[in-house]
Amino acid sequence: MSLGPVVHAEGPVRVLLVDDDPETVADTVPALEACDRLEVSAVDDPVAALEAHAESPFDCIVTEFEFGGSTGFDALLRLRELPNPPPVILFTRLDSVDVVREAFDAGVADVVEKPPTEAQLAVLAYRISKAVAAARQSTELDELHAWVRVIADQSLVGLYVIRDGRIEFVNEYLSNLLGYDTDEVVGRPITDFIVEQDRAIVDESLKSREHGSVESMSYTVRVSDRTGGQTTLEITGQRTAVDGESVVVGTAMDVTARLESERLLRRSERLTRQIISSLPDMVFISEPTELDIVYINDQFESVWGRDVSLLYENPHSFLELVHVDDRDQLRRAIDEMFVDIRDGAVDEQYEFEFRFIPEGSETIRWANARAVPLLDENGDVTNILGVMSDLTERISHERELAQQNARLDAFARVLSHDIRGPLSVAQGRLELARELDDGSHLDYVERAHRRITDVVEDVLSLARDGRSVLDAEEVSLADAAATAWEMCSPNAGHVRCEVGELPVVEADESRATRLFENLFRNALQHGRSDRDDASTASDDSELVIRVGALPSHRGFFVEDNGPGIPASIRDHVFDSGFSTKDGDGNGLGLGIVRQIVDSHGWVIRVVDGRSGARFEVLFDPVGEAGATD
Repeated sequence: MSLGPVVHAEGPVRVLLVDDDPETVADTVPALEACDRLEVSAVDDPVAALEAHAESPFDCIVTEFEFGGSTGFDALLRLRELPNPPPVILFTRLDSVDVVREAFDAGVADVVEKPPTEAQLAVLAYRISKAVAAARQSTELDELHAWVRVIADQSLVGLYVIRDGRIEFVNEYLSNLLGYDTDEVVGRPITDFIVEQDRAIVDESLKSREHGSVESMSYTVRVSDRTGGQTTLEITGQRTAVDGESVVVGTAMDVTARLESERLLRRSERLTRQIISSLPDMVFISEPTELDIVYINDQFESVWGRDVSLLYENPHSFLELVHVDDRDQLRRAIDEMFVDIRDGAVDEQYEFEFRFIPEGSETIRWANARAVPLLDENGDVTNILGVMSDLTERISHERELAQQNARLDAFARVLSHDIRGPLSVAQGRLELARELDDGSHLDYVERAHRRITDVVEDVLSLARDGRSVLDAEEVSLADAAATAWEMCSPNAGHVRCEVGELPVVEADESRATRLFENLFRNALQHGRSDRDDASTASDDSELVIRVGALPSHRGFFVEDNGPGIPASIRDHVFDSGFSTKDGDGNGLGLGIVRQIVDSHGWVIRVVDGRSGARFEVLFDPVGEAGATD
């Protein structure tokens, strides 16, 4: 590294002239002060010079070789022992070459020959300026070197210089990583500290090329310390030239902990993705300012029936599958969430419940979506984490539970009311029969017991028929109606049942039979009792129950020619416990009918018949049911 020629010193230069010849001092001081930047003082012996310099340091000392016939020059050379000593210039008559050699050997900066002629004084002024400039630059370099050393030793990364594959310099950070003192590292081949498996990486990076060298390098290697422990270093280097020789300078940083953290992070991310992928719920992550999906697990495809790529392309496309009645409300809720985030008024969690229809399906499903804003250390939202759960089964269970609770309420009403009455009658008549020894009372007991049995059977039927039909089979509704009538006809009296052509359907045979049985009993109970109360009886008073198919076999009907059902109560006749026969009915018969119909996915309704009550069961509730027979 070349510093370039030095011509003169910048700024004022304080010069001390040491000479015991008054004539020389008188000629020299004015001549030097006439030069720019030179401020000259004079003393007549070396001791005085040392004292003057100690009191106020000078930039340069110009001295005679002999004082009073003796060599006092040695005293001034003691200045060399001071930190940052000033340059000393010998200004004397050169009677011997030995004087010059002795002066330079002693460490003087320059030698100028007397007498103090105008030319020689100009040379002296130039030599002073040159010596001071060199001294100042040397001091600056020393200070710079000291600063560089401090910075290198305090650096939080390793610093190195490599020449010809050997270590020329390392700072304390790097030598400590290697487990050695600095002087134990300098001079050794760099590969001494590299584990054998990684040495080829270093050799390749340091190798000189025939057509040029690698100017910069970056690689990761493992080094072995004194104890055999390994540390992973991230090495960067730059090839440069110092004094015409090629060297590599660079940094080394311990990345062992970072690499381990990255490995654990990758493992954690992999496990997290595996866990999220295996969750039954749909999980997604969105950008914080708008619905922009950055990650979604595969459950979206299995639940919604669409490829996840469509959601990445158009995050709002899922709204196409949301139920039309819930779509606008869900869209507004999502927009309001992002407005809250942009306004800095974000909630801890946002929750949405909606219905959707999967792609290619006609089944309506229920979903619950929860969105949680993720915050950084400053409280700013970085992402939105969303979890969507399919609630269809849960809501179905809840509905079934509600229906079961309703049936339990009905059971409680029946058991507390309908059984208590006949049971009291049976107990009272039994006591009378015992007291009066009159067996006629036992007929009432028997009738009460039959009543209790009927109630129990109806309650059990209500409990069974609320469940969905799982094992349906082909059932002839005509056969089911005929079987039901056989069970009711022994107590029917003058009642005629006409069963017309009926379709064959997928159903539970026992429940279908029980459906007709309860409709027939309802007709017998309501239609026949009103006719029995009539003042006269004729053929026209015969109760007729008719069963037939609706047009296009879309359902069937059961009707009678009884008094019919008033329009005011038609909305309540299927409610469990509702009855118009006070004390003579439990109100469960038509409730059982509706449950059987619901369990098959059918619909039942009450319509105006020709003269009495008419019930229509629709297999397909959509559209017109057709005209009645």
